[in-house]
Amino acid sequence: MNSILSGRKPIVYVALALAGAALFFAVYEYNRPASDRTMESSAVALSAHELHSGFLSGNSVQSTEWLNQIVQVTGEVQSAEGATVLLVPGVVCTFEESPDRAQCLEGSEVTLKGRVLGFDDLFNEVRMDFCLVVLNP
Repeated sequence: MNSILSGRKPIVYVALALAGAALFFAVYEYNRPASDRTMESSAVALSAHELHSGFLSGNSVQSTEWLNQIVQVTGEVQSAEGATVLLVPGVVCTFEESPDRAQCLEGSEVTLKGRVLGFDDLFNEVRMDFCLVVLNP
């Protein structure tokens, strides 16, 4: 009986080593900080009208090019509430923290940078997150 178990010991050690490595990797990935999207450069600079009409027209080549990309958008502020700013004609930008009210006054023109999430067909809006105000566009 001892000879049967002694033949399986290397397999058990290898399995334990692989399980330990997998556990280490899982803990490392869980504790890894998220990338700071605010430090990334923008892929393209657009007006809010260009961005909105690109998604509204259904141009799949253009809209998929912008998805999950950091873009710089310039437009008129329709409303600013909490950590969300809505640009005319329908670009919703969500900030990590509430932006400075003086920078996002209703009716003023502002340039924002953020990641494009996609188009919301129900509300007819382009959604962006990780937004921040660009001071010198």
